[in-house]
Formats: sequence, C-alpha cells, structure tokens
Amino acid sequence: MEIKLVPVKQEEKNILLNLYQLYYYDFSEFTNQDINKEGKFDVNIDFFWEGDHRWHPYFIETSGRIAGFVIVLLENLDVDPDPTHVIYDFMVMKKYRRKGIGHAAAIQAFKLYKANWKIVQMATNTPAISFWRKVIKDYTKSKYTEIFRDDVKKYVQSFSTKP
Repeated sequence: MEIKLVPVKQEEKNILLNLYQLYYYDFSEFTNQDINKEGKFDVNIDFFWEGDHRWHPYFIETSGRIAGFVIVLLENLDVDPDPTHVIYDFMVMKKYRRKGIGHAAAIQAFKLYKANWKIVQMATNTPAISFWRKVIKDYTKSKYTEIFRDDVKKYVQSFSTKP
C-alpha cells in the first residue's frame, strides 16, 4: 500500500475544508466545540494560502485516495531563520486508522524537513497521546523529550531531524 503526502493546492482548498469538518467532528469530544446554525463547524483555512509561508498543508493519500491530511507549521518563521516545525493538525479518516497509514504519514512529514520538531496533544486526547508517543519513539529511537504543560493541559514531545 503506497502512502504519500501531497501538497494541497489553493484550488483544492474546498476538499481540505470538507475534511476539516470531519476532523472537527472527531475532535469535538475533546474540545466540546458545537456546530453553527448552518450545521457546520466554523473553520477558516484561507490563511494557509494568503502569503503566510509558515503553513504547509498536505493530503495523506493511500493508493491514490485521500485518507486524511497533515498541516505542518514552521513556528516563528517570521522571527527565526531556524523555526521549530509543528504538526499543527493531523487527521486520518476512521476507515484508514489502525492500518499504519497515520504512522507512515507522520514519518514522511518528519522527513520533509531537517528541523527541530514539537508535537502537542491535549491531555484529554489519550488516543493522540499514545499515537504520537509511539510514532516519535519509533522514528527517533527514543531520542526525544516530553513535558507536560500544566498551564495549557497539553503534552509536548520535542526532537530533531537535523543531521
């Protein structure tokens, strides 16, 4: 099964926006976010393409089908020539979960950039915590740090892909 990351073009924004509806739906059990009066989650992704070069959206594709997406943010690119890279949003549709697709996609994202990385999960999102710990441990061969930020109730794993 071939898994690849494909940059999302601006003309494909509506596809990504539709996927974000599914993502927000899945995530609502942790955020308690509600839909608006039109039956949708309020999502704005226009800034990914409006000249802010810190944002890098990718579709996760498997065998030519979209299975999810990953958004890489080059944090503080505007003030730091060597920004920390962040997986800002990551979603694999339920049909494709527990098949190694998310794991492979995350590893591919890490390989795209030789950089310092930071991955963050809400303390209540235990599936995400388990997923990212496993992926990062496998990829770094356990060479990463993890802290718990009590002020924001989030776990943060940090590591580098620099040579």
